[in-house]
Amino acid sequence: MLRLFPLFLIGLLFYSCGGEKEKFEYYRFGKQVTPSGKYVIYDYARYGSMAFSSDISATEVFSIGETFAEGEGIRIDGAITEWISDDTLLIFSFRSDLQQPKDTLPIKTEHYNVGDFTVKSVNYKSNSGSRVISDFDSVSTTKDSIWIRLVSEEKERRIISFPFGGTYIKVKSDTINHIEVSTRLHKSMDFVYKNPDGTFTSDLPHVGTTWYDLTPIKKISPSSLQEKKVFWEK
Repeated sequence: MLRLFPLFLIGLLFYSCGGEKEKFEYYRFGKQVTPSGKYVIYDYARYGSMAFSSDISATEVFSIGETFAEGEGIRIDGAITEWISDDTLLIFSFRSDLQQPKDTLPIKTEHYNVGDFTVKSVNYKSNSGSRVISDFDSVSTTKDSIWIRLVSEEKERRIISFPFGGTYIKVKSDTINHIEVSTRLHKSMDFVYKNPDGTFTSDLPHVGTTWYDLTPIKKISPSSLQEKKVFWEK
């Protein structure tokens, strides 16, 4: 009986530890309320548990009254790009390899239901990606879009707008300190490919995305902006 006691104690310790949910530190954790207000979409990323392991990232949907717990929501695979309507969310998935796209058409399109909305998933073969880094001094929202006034290094100003869905607003001390707009698809027939023999082939299908990385140059309150259909990190 004495020999069994240590094993019983160890088992009890494992059970106690296993009863507690592991807490993680996220370097990205955005929360978006759906148009109906009944569901929340969480977009998160954290470093892997091992020194050389890959980062952990996902997008999951929970009912509005549920508490977030990693891995327990309904997963959305792909990059959220925009709400086509209040009941349809468009996402993109991309595949890149050595073979260039033959055209700019999607490889596959499918629809499935999550909560009270439909996800339209469009798959492309891509061959490019770009990033726009800029300052801004003004932001506003309408029912369906976000409008941002960019400021160039030469202090020239221009206004751009995006549909809701793929916008990520980071707030600190009741002030916007960063805006990201991701997965803006661009397609054309102007891609130039360098062949293995050093020659170039032009006028090829061009499929890729643009990511906007925007920083305010003054204090901007988020209080007047639309709450739903936007990822917020506060």
